[in-house]
Amino acid sequence: MAYLRLIFIGFLCLPELLYAGGFALRFGPPAVGSGGPNPVSIPPAGRDMGLSYVTDKGTEYNLAITGFSVASRTKTKWGGYSSLGAGFAFSANGGGIGPYGGFGIELGCGGWIGCFSAEFTQAIGIGFGGLASPTALRIGVMKWF
Repeated sequence: MAYLRLIFIGFLCLPELLYAGGFALRFGPPAVGSGGPNPVSIPPAGRDMGLSYVTDKGTEYNLAITGFSVASRTKTKWGGYSSLGAGFAFSANGGGIGPYGGFGIELGCGGWIGCFSAEFTQAIGIGFGGLASPTALRIGVMKWF
């Protein structure tokens, strides 16, 4: 919970990020020991959580147990999107810096509650003791403002 407070404090220090964009909270299953979304069963063991912030210019910031990434997002009219970028990746094999990619869908956007969001991500980290290649399949809510 402490890292969530740090994220919100960071957003307050950079008010230009808050002008327009979206914030997503997504959950998915862990993949214990296989380099997946929760490689070492960090609590909560029953799920993995990912946070994303997307600016109106298409820059995406992702934070999860598997690491941190910054990506460029391309969105279609029907709600699909793809992301490509780089960041830090962590898995049971170690971790390091490398490429990040993902694709997903957002449906029902425009309401005050938010819209359904599902995504699949893949990252590769090279260095720090090996090759990390975590994947994640998460679903959740995306709120655009």
